[in-house]
Amino acid sequence: MNILFKKITVILLMLFLTHISAYSKELKKVTLQLSWFDQFQFAGYYIAKEKGFYKELGLDVTILPFKFGIDIPLEVSNGNIDFAIGRETLLLERSKNRHIVALYALFQSTPLVLLSTKKSKINSINDFFGKTIMTTIDDASEVSLKAMIRSNKIKLSDINFIKHTHNINDLVNEKTDVISAYISKSPYELDQKKIKYNVFDPKEFGFDMYSDFLFTSEALIHNDVKTVKLFKEASLLGWNYAYSNIAESVHIIKNKYNSQKISEDALLYEAKELKKLSYFNTEILGEIKMEKMQRIYDLYNIMGLVNKQINIKNFFNPLNMENGLSFTKEEREYIENTKSLRMCVFPNALPLSAIKNGEYIGFIADFTKEISKRINLEFKLVNTISFAESIEFFKNKKCDIMPSLQKTSERMNYANFTSSYFKIAHVLTTNKESPFIEDLSSLSDVKIGLTSGTHFFNKMKERYPKITFVEILNAQEGFSLIEEDKLFGYISSIASAWHILQKNYSNELKISAKINVFSDVSMANAKDEKLLAHILDKAVLSINKHTKDTLLSKWRAIEYKENINYKLLTQILFFLTLVCIFILYKQYLLNKKNKALRKELLEKSFELVKINEGLENKIKIEVRNNERKNKLLFQQTKMAAMGEMIANIAHQWRQPLNNISLLVYFVRDNYDNKNFTKDDFAVCVHDISSQLSYMSNVIEDFSAFFKPTSKVTVFNLSAVLKKTINLSAIEYLYKDINIIKDTKNIQLKTLENEFTQVLINILTNARDEFVRNESEEKLIFVSAIKKDSSIIIKIRDNAGGMHEDHIPRVFEPYFTTKEESKGTGIGLYMCSEIITKHMHGQILVENKEYTYRDRIFKGAEFTIILPNNLL
Repeated sequence: MNILFKKITVILLMLFLTHISAYSKELKKVTLQLSWFDQFQFAGYYIAKEKGFYKELGLDVTILPFKFGIDIPLEVSNGNIDFAIGRETLLLERSKNRHIVALYALFQSTPLVLLSTKKSKINSINDFFGKTIMTTIDDASEVSLKAMIRSNKIKLSDINFIKHTHNINDLVNEKTDVISAYISKSPYELDQKKIKYNVFDPKEFGFDMYSDFLFTSEALIHNDVKTVKLFKEASLLGWNYAYSNIAESVHIIKNKYNSQKISEDALLYEAKELKKLSYFNTEILGEIKMEKMQRIYDLYNIMGLVNKQINIKNFFNPLNMENGLSFTKEEREYIENTKSLRMCVFPNALPLSAIKNGEYIGFIADFTKEISKRINLEFKLVNTISFAESIEFFKNKKCDIMPSLQKTSERMNYANFTSSYFKIAHVLTTNKESPFIEDLSSLSDVKIGLTSGTHFFNKMKERYPKITFVEILNAQEGFSLIEEDKLFGYISSIASAWHILQKNYSNELKISAKINVFSDVSMANAKDEKLLAHILDKAVLSINKHTKDTLLSKWRAIEYKENINYKLLTQILFFLTLVCIFILYKQYLLNKKNKALRKELLEKSFELVKINEGLENKIKIEVRNNERKNKLLFQQTKMAAMGEMIANIAHQWRQPLNNISLLVYFVRDNYDNKNFTKDDFAVCVHDISSQLSYMSNVIEDFSAFFKPTSKVTVFNLSAVLKKTINLSAIEYLYKDINIIKDTKNIQLKTLENEFTQVLINILTNARDEFVRNESEEKLIFVSAIKKDSSIIIKIRDNAGGMHEDHIPRVFEPYFTTKEESKGTGIGLYMCSEIITKHMHGQILVENKEYTYRDRIFKGAEFTIILPNNLL
């Protein structure tokens, strides 16, 4: 018995150790070599490790501390180190037969500068003649410093170079005349000592060289391009977070990565200076431009520093080159020996994926064709009637690949997965009477459908135990069951839901909730085909975001084109023509009035010089004129928003007009055939009246928005906010923006139309900022409270906030941070005018950090303070 027990114990121990070993192998171990001692210069890499960005992408990263004497480029080239950070001299290492590749350049201009004290009277480069410069060998090799000196006709032989001690006191104590230093560190030390100094910065002389490259070896790119891509992606995420949360990042470095014992103030100074260099003349973190790299190389070449001519393209970021695929010998042989691959797909999920007349169509179909072209392998479609059948075919090896499949632990038993190339958001569709649902947890004893075979069916059952989830064949069947009241709702991708609703159910069903479940789509192939898995993954990683966006935009355009009703289009064009005429006429009147006002102002100014009598009366006249101009400007901002509103009207009118057309045809055809009864006529009249009533309500809302009024009314803040959001609901839905409201039952007594205009301007600014920053999770919070004799309304987002220099000017007229063609700067100015002058309140804006669902966000926060006139 004891022997049996021992054997069982040994077996269980072995199984446990095997499990632990398997788990430990889930993360790919890689190394990163720092180029100097711990400081904010490496914050992005520390943060990516501390915040789990590396781990989330399957990487276990060891950050190697700096030490003198190590030849880092050689170690990377030989494969002893996976990744490292290098200065601008990295280009020279490539010419020494080091097979290294730059993945990105963190600093768009080198932080390396030369410093002198004011006391030394070295105030220009020309004063360097015969002086002593303390520098390192690497610093002295940097072309930015050499070019800066030589461009001022000073020969390097006319300067005495001495070895760097890395002690700023040697400059203060005049042991050297000039010192090489990082602009992010030494100036802070001199400021602390109250020493006045001069900075000689290469970029001020036109030599803005890249620095702090993240680089790796050609061999690692060739053998494991996925790891290289993932490491680059996670590192940039780390830098984005570090720069967006400087205070938090400094705290982490000070407590965990501070071998130099740098103070918190010094780290904050370094962070702000390095952020400027990272975004110098660019908005893209880590950007490398081919023409700039060529200019740097040419400069090295002219100065005789290049030992061997090199091809810049082999050094410059090959991961981002179109079709930049590199296959091993085994992978090339596999491609050559494989004639074609059988493919099972999602057959009914337009605009993403569908089989129509035996042809595979949709965004994922086009993406798959691009993959096929890049790896030179033909994909042959295997026809299936449902997603569940495709899964069964794939599991039973009746097909070799599936171009769109979500990775799950169960599916990993029979499939390999590429990196994710697309993220799908899901929504709940219900009948039109259902209210908007902010959280599915509020539902109970209802049936909700999910497509059979989807990976999150069990997850949804666990998360929402009070809901009965039913497996459905496809979205079309799910929507039909909702219409028949056999299902409360159906969960599907937002793209598929929108496509089917617009085509068949725009008046019967609606999207009632956004589901906080996202599906990462990957390509999948059979588990035993490891070579194919590597080939597909390389191809997926080679397709950049721009290409994917282009493919997706094409299907959005096709979807719209298929639903065109040309009679409706004629009606809309006629309506738009009238609106344009109205706008032009209003603009003509506005220009005419402005000219009259300018003439009047000139006349009054002339009179003021000559006549002193009646000064008070003339001032009142000018005040009234300014008020008139502000009113005109206010109307102008409304007309500027009209184009966007017209698009929403066209969207809301399209289906009712189409339905009325169908009813007219029905009446005509049946009347001619004498099959038209009195009851039929009554039903048609009722339906047409309902459609016209709906269209009338739309126009009423539109008219109310543009109608100038000075009437003070009492209204509910939540109702006005809801109406405001509905005016541009389609924009928020497609851009995946979630507006979270906490306005309680607050009543306002003020100018409703003008207040609506303020809300539209602030929400539109937040929406545009999300588009520019491409935020992963887009949130807008609107809250309101009563406090003493005031009502305080706050509107904030998580789009990253405004530039601090812009905040004092955002309410100035014509100040805008948008491109010239996309913004006038009138919107927020008019918000300020409305709130302060018309409503006697205050409007403020500042950048705020806040926590939501255990995540830290940063964004702009607008605060509106209004007097509580209901007291």
